[in-house]
Amino acid sequence: MEELRRAGPALFTPHSRALTGPGTWIFTSSAAIRAIFQDPETFASGGVRPFGQLIGDSWPLIPIDIDPPDHARYRRVLNPMFSPARMAQLEPAIARRAAEIAGPLIARGDCEFIADFAQPFPVSIFLELFGLPLERLRDFIGFNEAILKGEGEAQVAAIRGLRDLLREEILRRRKQPSEDLLSELLTARIDGRAFDDDELTGLAVTLFLAGLDTVTSTLGYMFLYLAQAQSAQSLLRDKPELIGGAVEELLRMFNVVMTARRATRDTVIDGVEIRKGDNVALPTSLISRDPAEVESPDEADFMRVDNRHSAFGYGIHRCLGSHLARRELGAALRCWTSTMPPFTKPAQVRPVSTGIGVFSLARLDLTWA
Repeated sequence: MEELRRAGPALFTPHSRALTGPGTWIFTSSAAIRAIFQDPETFASGGVRPFGQLIGDSWPLIPIDIDPPDHARYRRVLNPMFSPARMAQLEPAIARRAAEIAGPLIARGDCEFIADFAQPFPVSIFLELFGLPLERLRDFIGFNEAILKGEGEAQVAAIRGLRDLLREEILRRRKQPSEDLLSELLTARIDGRAFDDDELTGLAVTLFLAGLDTVTSTLGYMFLYLAQAQSAQSLLRDKPELIGGAVEELLRMFNVVMTARRATRDTVIDGVEIRKGDNVALPTSLISRDPAEVESPDEADFMRVDNRHSAFGYGIHRCLGSHLARRELGAALRCWTSTMPPFTKPAQVRPVSTGIGVFSLARLDLTWA
């Protein structure tokens, strides 16, 4: 990270996998990254991730691909559905799912953490929120992997498959509403009207994609750290009251998202000339580990005070599901430090793989006695 900062206020790479075209500016200054986050008029989100267009559809990812003023209308409807109070009601179900997935692993003495826990755990929570059967778990994991990390026909087929499945569920809820989030979206009103089919598709796809790979990836880095830092793992076992602080500190240490914007007009940031239409990447990890803002930024301190990390972004697009993500991460830490034996990493972790804007571990082998 220090090498990136020393390279200058921004880097340009022509090798970006951005869906909107080749090349991306990557800013390295904390102040510049925040300024771009907080200026949606100059740096727009619309069209940055045109998954629908890849299959000939017109639906955007709502609300992350929606710019002002429409963005605020959607967030007013969605924010109460993901409020701290609403998410707190899910804590028993989240803890139960963590235990159900981790429990069968204990007797094995080892696992491949990404495939055995980090992937199925958040996907199972999504299925429960949407009232979908757990039997579809592997289907949804496959969709997630192919859409966010695949390319070409495999990616297109996965987008189409996810869209078709979600639209089937939307039609089913229209005929027979239930007490789940999808039914709640069907009865919600925006400016006095119901969401149309394209909006419902964009909402459902977003809630699926935005909350799964990010949690899976964060869990991977959290548990890699704990497998290597046995003293930190022991601390959480001895003092479970520190788990809340550990979640925040490990989120700060391991920001997995590098989101993108597109310039709507020519502008200058930190002396760098940005042209209308340019892609701009925002690596929040550089803020969370900025030594000018964080004392000992490369050291994990579960008792750090005033931990204002950047893992959930800034501005109008700050993560809608942050309160759910915190509870999922906390439940995973509680489960593994209270019911699983001390775990370690027996072999080299495979190289980090990158999807579209999310950094993740390809594999994480853990063992315990």
